[in-house]
Amino acid sequence: MPDEMLALAAGLCVDLGTDGLRGELTLIRVARALAAFEADDVVGPDHLRRMAPAALGHRLRRDPLDDAGSAARVERVIADRFDAL
Repeated sequence: MPDEMLALAAGLCVDLGTDGLRGELTLIRVARALAAFEADDVVGPDHLRRMAPAALGHRLRRDPLDDAGSAARVERVIADRFDAL
């Protein structure tokens, strides 16, 4: 997995404020599995983007002021981070 993808996964977790490192590790593992399933040689941003909601949605710290669900919050952060690429 390229260092840029590791940094992107870490940045997503920082932006989302996930608890601990397990979210980041899970995201990296499932993105790697998706790339292998699709017979891709390397993990790319699309793999991370597609797997982030499933890997990170339940790992968020609760924000009582955020009335949107965790799925909406993850999608918002993903859009912000990946649209900047």
